[in-house]
Amino acid sequence: MPKRKAIFLSGLGPSTTVNDINNYLSSLKLQYPQCNRLKTKFQSYASFHIEGYECDLQLLLDASFWPEGCLITEFYGKLRKDQISQAVTSKSPVNLPDSNSSTPTVPK
Repeated sequence: MPKRKAIFLSGLGPSTTVNDINNYLSSLKLQYPQCNRLKTKFQSYASFHIEGYECDLQLLLDASFWPEGCLITEFYGKLRKDQISQAVTSKSPVNLPDSNSSTPTVPK
């Protein structure tokens, strides 16, 4: 079984959901991505833990793929259940960032 790696994605609009991220990721054609919304210190933004196969890590870390202004970095360590705010494994389409917002989003 291939090794799995994860990224930390933050700075998205607070209304961004796991389904939004899964839809946005669909263009990368990743095999079995897993996305969890993380608890954040403030309600003004959303953060996510996105896991995929190690061979797809560079695709996930590519800043040009994500909306401008997002923070993307490799996630080290294990994701703890107490860090998760929302977990959804089903895929749904992702929307493009809202150009009128100062916070990058993956809107509906």
